[in-house]
Amino acid sequence: MKIRKMLGSLVAAAMALTAFAGVSSTAQAAPAWQQEGVAWMAPAEGGVAVYRLRSAAGLHHYTTDENERAYLTAHGWTDEGVAFHADESGANVYRVNNPVTRQHHYTLDANEKDYLSTHGWDYEGVAWHVNASASVPVYRAYNPSTREHLWLTDAHEYEVIGGAAASPKAIDVLDGLTINDTLASGYDRDLFGEAWADVDGNDCDTRDDILARDLTDVVRKDACKVASGTLHDPYTGTTIAFTRGGDSDHDGGIQIDHVVALSNAWKSGANTWTDAQRLSYANDPYVLLAVDDQTNEDKRDYAADKWLPANTSYQCSYVARQIGIKSKYKLNVTNAEYRAMRNVLDTCPAQTVPAGVGAPVSPAPKPTPAPSPSPSPAPQPQQPAVQHGITPGAFCSPAGAKGIGKKNGVTYTCKADNAGRLRWRR
Repeated sequence: MKIRKMLGSLVAAAMALTAFAGVSSTAQAAPAWQQEGVAWMAPAEGGVAVYRLRSAAGLHHYTTDENERAYLTAHGWTDEGVAFHADESGANVYRVNNPVTRQHHYTLDANEKDYLSTHGWDYEGVAWHVNASASVPVYRAYNPSTREHLWLTDAHEYEVIGGAAASPKAIDVLDGLTINDTLASGYDRDLFGEAWADVDGNDCDTRDDILARDLTDVVRKDACKVASGTLHDPYTGTTIAFTRGGDSDHDGGIQIDHVVALSNAWKSGANTWTDAQRLSYANDPYVLLAVDDQTNEDKRDYAADKWLPANTSYQCSYVARQIGIKSKYKLNVTNAEYRAMRNVLDTCPAQTVPAGVGAPVSPAPKPTPAPSPSPSPAPQPQQPAVQHGITPGAFCSPAGAKGIGKKNGVTYTCKADNAGRLRWRR
């Protein structure tokens, strides 16, 4: 990836910006950040380190590139250590650059990337990869004063800078939803695109991704297909022994449920979305659960006022997940649906909304006019030196870098493969 130079100063942002190790006292006194939810999930350990650096002006930059990290540190940036870890493969997290402010933005939402690319931002390729099955939520926050985003795993830091809990109470989120009894007509399953599409780019369909996430004792048929496993079904409270194709329905007794059904989503706001947004929703792991097949069929597209899980111990979690989905995607609820959800949550007022997977629907802002006078930019990072001892075919960065094979001494170039991932190639 080509490393772009960045402005060394924008505005006096110190009142809201935080160090990686903790939160500034000013931020505690006057939260200035908007909380935008969970951007993606990160592995708890292993994977690829994503470093966070801070400029003298207090603006942040993220990179997996050791050469970029070393260059910026040598030119006055503060190295704040590992912000989180990424995966070796999985869904693409794209990197775009605002040519006016020189601030970078990172998103796994291809629609957001395309939106920014057509509104003045420079697309710089894939920054790293993430996997929906990871366990650590990476929160995204936005400062409207500095027009900067932060990505952080510290729930306390996220809560302090935004002034609200990282996992808010479901009752509070429910009260923030729009109530509307007018339901859109014209639903058709085809409007949500191909069923179980590989939207995260990990070469596995969404059904197998969710089976691998929700089942225990998983045995795979190949790199993707789940051959067998055990499901502790949340809807019924029963345990299901799954064998691929092991029953007359060929679903092994398990279906993948859209917790807020596609028809419900369409009627409550998804009718105004693009085809790409609907495809993303239909395959969003946050929206999906592996459940008993007959129970899923009985549920149909009912809202909470017409259907709740028979497993009463799961009803609070179920309603909270529906509320989280409706909040994330800005979907409406009917009056009857609101009352039914409220009745359930009255029995568990401390219930929180579960952390999500995926970037928020709202895109990052368009580039704004350059400040006057324009601050002096940081020096342009130089091309990295040739990297020695590389493994041919392994992941690499930045694009265009040269590497010497550790066994054969052959020179390789860091190039994108067919999936857009950077690998060492001849």
